Formats: sequence, C-alpha cells, structure tokens
Amino acid sequence: MKTLLIKGSLALILLQFSYFSHGQTVTQQLTPEQIAERVAYVHGGDYVSGNPTLVSAWGKVMTDRIEYQVVNQDPDEKYPLLSSMPLMTKSNAAVQGADFANFNVNTFNPLTYNLDFFSDRTFVYRIDTTPYIMIVKPIQHN
Repeated sequence: MKTLLIKGSLALILLQFSYFSHGQTVTQQLTPEQIAERVAYVHGGDYVSGNPTLVSAWGKVMTDRIEYQVVNQDPDEKYPLLSSMPLMTKSNAAVQGADFANFNVNTFNPLTYNLDFFSDRTFVYRIDTTPYIMIVKPIQHN
C-alpha cells in the first residue's frame, strides 16, 4: 500500500511538471550590465555609452516585450524559423546567430537578428530545432 501511494505521488508530481513545462511562458531577467553587453555586441560599445536612452529601450524589448514559450513543433505550423531571419551585422560583421543545438533562453541575445522590434504588430518565430517559440509583442503607444 505504501509503495502504491509513493508511486501515485510520483506520477502526480511528474504529470504536474510536464504540464508546467509545456506552454510555459518565460521572459529574460537581465541586469543593466547584461543588457548593455548584449546591445554592445550588436551595435558596439560607443553606441552603448552614447545612447543610454536607446539602451534602456532595447532592455525593455528584451525583458518586457519578448516572451519565450515552450510549444511542441507542429509539421503544419506557419512560424518562420529564426535562422531564416537576417543577422544584424551592420555595426559588427562578426555577429553570430544562436547555437540552436545548445539553446538557452537566459543567454540568448535576440538583438543579433534584424527583426522589427518596434512594430505595432506581434511577431512569432520558431527557434529552429528547439521546443521554443519567440513572441515579440507590439510596442505600446501612450
């Protein structure tokens, strides 16, 4: 009886874990230093030091307006693959896109992609071979 109770409890815990991981939405929690590093990687250090307001705006994009959601890939899904988007290489020709085989939401820099981050529309991208989609929410006008 005790073994059955333990197995049942374990099954409920595993079921709850799988429920929370599928469809879970996460955002990046970044420090001001991490934001500055990500902006500098794409736009350069001079951009960061000369444009604190723009760096703050990029920080809000990364922490408030981009969500990552665990969604099983569907063979019929219409989301464009992130790898099909151009890289933002205007200021730094050495910019590299994500390593999808080792993708980690916490270390990912979405600014490396030349996406419309300041649109009034929502955009959704499949992060290639990962279970994630990236949702870029529209900018809110006051």
